[in-house]
Amino acid sequence: MLHLIANPIAGTKKVVKNLKKIRAILDARGVEYVVHETTHRGEGKELAERLTEEDGVEIVVVGGDGTLHEVLNGIRDVSKCRLGLIPSGTGNDFAAAANIPCDAEAALEIILNGEAKDTDYLSVGGKRCMNVSGMGIDVDVLVRYNKGKKKSKFQYLKNLIVSFFKFNGYEVTVECEGETFDMKSLIVVACNGNQFGGGIPISPNSKVDDRKLDVIAVECFKSKWSILKAFIILMRGKIMGYPHKRYFLAEKVKVTPKQPSVVNLDGELYENLAFDVELCHGLHMYRP
Repeated sequence: MLHLIANPIAGTKKVVKNLKKIRAILDARGVEYVVHETTHRGEGKELAERLTEEDGVEIVVVGGDGTLHEVLNGIRDVSKCRLGLIPSGTGNDFAAAANIPCDAEAALEIILNGEAKDTDYLSVGGKRCMNVSGMGIDVDVLVRYNKGKKKSKFQYLKNLIVSFFKFNGYEVTVECEGETFDMKSLIVVACNGNQFGGGIPISPNSKVDDRKLDVIAVECFKSKWSILKAFIILMRGKIMGYPHKRYFLAEKVKVTPKQPSVVNLDGELYENLAFDVELCHGLHMYRP
């Protein structure tokens, strides 16, 4: 039995279209399934929590990174269920990192005939995160983006440009791999996946099953030219060659800001959440 958790108001029409395709395929093949459509924020978490009261449940997320994030945080024991994804959101960043096709039929075929593979995820201040956790300009962009009515890659980039001119950096203390250092950061991210914001390659080397956490901390300078240079390098996926960054391949990292801050987990914002990140294993997820 497949339990489909779908968010039909995810910001795109993909969910409705994909659900129609999925139903037709499952009906034709005689596969048993139930569709659970969310109607309010947080319901994906509630549904996953209820469904995983029993072991061995198969949950398929039909939505974007936000719906996947909710479901992941609702699963009681990640080792006792199997998780599938039909990418249907705006950015689908984790799907890209996990090589899950955005074509609904192709993604469903992996779930029906493929294998649920061990997949890493993050624990951040007690919350689970599937793709990327961050603090800095990415949060500033998301705060602006979430205030707008339209959701698209263009709108995200538009807000990114606004943040470029207004963001002044965060004073943070970073503890990672036995090192402790202070810095004024443009961005600090702990990554399982390799991109965020609908395709920005923040951590090109990240893999979702390598049992390692990619930590990148980029310095923030007063000069807008220096910030612009870092932006361009980041957008081109060349951040690993940028000299004013620190990079760690780790299992844990702790970032302590010197002022109240907001943390980004899979595009969802959490106020005053401890940015204390640990890599976790044991999630069984359908992917190529």
